[in-house]
Amino acid sequence: MSPVTEPTRDAVGGIWTLAALGAITMFLAQPPADLWPLAWVAPLPWLALVRRPMPAGRKAWVAIWAGGCLHWLLALHWLRLPHPATALGWLALSAYLACYVVLFVWTTRRLVHRAGWPLVVAAPIAWMGCEQLRGWVLGGFTFAGLGHTQWRWTTLIQLADAFGAVGVGGVVLAFAAGLAEAWAPRGRRAEDRGRRSLAVALAAGVPLAAIAYGTWRLATAPADGDRPLDVLLVQGSIDTELKHDPDAAGDVARHYDDLTAAALRMTPESKPDLVVWPETMWRWGLLTIAPEEVLPEAVVSETLGEAHDAHAAHTPIDAAARQARCRARLEAQRLDALAAFARRYAAPWLVGLDRQEIDPRAPGGGRHYNSALLLDASGTPRGCYDKMHPVLFGERIPLGETFPWLYRLTPLPAGLTPGRGPVAMEVAGRTIAANICYETALPEAVRSLVSDLARAGSRPDVIVNLTNDGWFWGSSELDMHLACGIFRAVEVRTPLVIAANTGFSAWIDGSGRLLARGPRRATATLRAAVVPDGRPSPWLWWGSVPTGGCVAVVVAAAVGGLVEWKARAARSSAALTGLPIHG
Repeated sequence: MSPVTEPTRDAVGGIWTLAALGAITMFLAQPPADLWPLAWVAPLPWLALVRRPMPAGRKAWVAIWAGGCLHWLLALHWLRLPHPATALGWLALSAYLACYVVLFVWTTRRLVHRAGWPLVVAAPIAWMGCEQLRGWVLGGFTFAGLGHTQWRWTTLIQLADAFGAVGVGGVVLAFAAGLAEAWAPRGRRAEDRGRRSLAVALAAGVPLAAIAYGTWRLATAPADGDRPLDVLLVQGSIDTELKHDPDAAGDVARHYDDLTAAALRMTPESKPDLVVWPETMWRWGLLTIAPEEVLPEAVVSETLGEAHDAHAAHTPIDAAARQARCRARLEAQRLDALAAFARRYAAPWLVGLDRQEIDPRAPGGGRHYNSALLLDASGTPRGCYDKMHPVLFGERIPLGETFPWLYRLTPLPAGLTPGRGPVAMEVAGRTIAANICYETALPEAVRSLVSDLARAGSRPDVIVNLTNDGWFWGSSELDMHLACGIFRAVEVRTPLVIAANTGFSAWIDGSGRLLARGPRRATATLRAAVVPDGRPSPWLWWGSVPTGGCVAVVVAAAVGGLVEWKARAARSSAALTGLPIHG
């Protein structure tokens, strides 16, 4: 064994150890272990990789990527539950997210060793830049953020109304970086002592400043003086599978109807202002048929019936009129069943369902929406929101509208069409806005919902999220999804209520306080007295611009590194060929 090989092998082995240790500690800070105070020291092994000498070659970086991959495989284990095919997505997504761990370590090393930044400054900026990037790229994935671990610490998370959940993660990372700097080998120079003092000051000062800000913001929370919006959240417990069961629609409707009726019987003298069912729990859906669609004659005759045919024999009508009557009747059949339930509840009802538009002008002959329909107590539709951000590869395949055959390669029967915009709905003198499922995991989507409606003069008093998390069988996905909702409420200073199949249904105020929560994978009904918030927040004004600045630092570091690598490659090539070397 040569004297050069052995130290290199030892160095790479140490990197494997630190990468794996960081994967475990960061995982334990997240659900299901949920050791959330551990988050303040969990990044230390990955931060140690910044200080450690890095051997030449790719092996060290492969070790760091493998540690990141291990972390995400553990944290996102629930992605394998919906269908055997989603296990491939679990592996692919974990491999992709692990690249951000490599990018964090590489960027921080470059800022510290090349630019001379203190670790306590470089590491939080690199971390926030990487978290913000993964919230943007490929539609965004924000689950299991470092800041999400702190959702119970209400005072701390008030900072999210200025810098989002990513900013709260930056505070936690700054503390860990300060510890790493304080524990680094001591130098004798005054410069080293000054750097250590700065690290300790920032490690203590950044969280204290966040707590001071949070204390002030909590003091500005509105009093409970206004009449609250009385909302009944219905949580059934039906595990969801990717297979067609013709009996499921009726069973699901009966399940949720029984829960709703029982809740209403408990307080017959006090009807709620709004009843909410989760996403897609009304399985028959709505139907809209474009006038350009020509229905088969057999469908027209069957829909209009023999009585109509006999009447038409004495009073002939043209084909266009028959088509119009058939379209109207088919559309009304779907709506009439919904209206009957709303009339029986004698209260406005927001229900999650599928909506289909049959239109020969659309790719594939139609459009499919995941929708939230509001009916008043008489059964009249008062508003419909179509999900604007279908989950990439979960609800929509890229280019699937142009090439429908792509869906035959997946378990999905068809892709969702994105909705056109947010919708304000009036209930009991309050303005509500619906969003659906993982839209609460997209900070900019919720920000746009509130700011767009506010510009139109209809800022929502409450956001109602309709979710079906029955795909994940009561796993830690429920905890991670709920944490996203808590941060969205703080960011936009708007109360959020969630009706979720299998949980967690929840009532969250504009300060991110979890006032009520349903059980895991069980039935419940929650009665929420929601008080509007309406406070302004910097996040509504500038969004992710500050954390976008961190992205700019990461990108600049990456571009600088790429330029240097190409320059080194050019010099090496020139040296080998004997050509003159310039620059």
